[in-house]
Amino acid sequence: MRLKSNSAKVWNIITGIARVVIRTLVEAVHRLIINIFDMLLGFLNWPEKKLRVKIFILQDLQAEPVVSSADLEPAIAYARRSFKKNFNVNLLPRHDKEPFAEVLQKKVPPEVLHTEGSIGALGAEFKTAGSFFAANLSGIFYPLTAFIVIDIRGATGCSLGPITDYVTLDPFGAKNTSILAHELAHACGLWHIKQRSNLLWPSDDRGDEVKWWQKNLFRSSRHVTYW
Repeated sequence: MRLKSNSAKVWNIITGIARVVIRTLVEAVHRLIINIFDMLLGFLNWPEKKLRVKIFILQDLQAEPVVSSADLEPAIAYARRSFKKNFNVNLLPRHDKEPFAEVLQKKVPPEVLHTEGSIGALGAEFKTAGSFFAANLSGIFYPLTAFIVIDIRGATGCSLGPITDYVTLDPFGAKNTSILAHELAHACGLWHIKQRSNLLWPSDDRGDEVKWWQKNLFRSSRHVTYW
């Protein structure tokens, strides 16, 4: 049993490293080749682009969804307005005729329901949680996936930036108006800004402004496409 457990740990580490390396390379290719126009001139906010997202609501150990789809509607509406206004990017569901959010009909390990935030999230990427999230993504590289969990240690939302294809939010983060947009912006390459009016201000009393260079970074992300 211990040998099996150790083998699983090693496998999680190996696959985690492979994911990080591959995503880093794909991100570099997009920013420096495929999306070079936006990397240099994204502040022009032209032409219109798209960001596709799937939100999976996880179930607790009693098979109850941790939030309802209706709880997410204000955050989705805010993110759609913010991304269109600031980046000329339409936030869309993974497929045009499906809802943004649905309950993931799977049993979820406790390490996923109660996951890590901040630097702990990086370590979790090479453990059970990272493997679970990677196995349940809505797509590879292009659609972003948001997982709604029970608890994130030290945070209400978390993103590891371009090295993953997902973000996590707890119920408070999911119901808060701006946290979803904030975490999706992290996933598209933006980092915290020490300006309260900015979307990347770390506290949830943030504003909805962005700087010109943030447009370049956001629009040149591999997740922001024309399809």
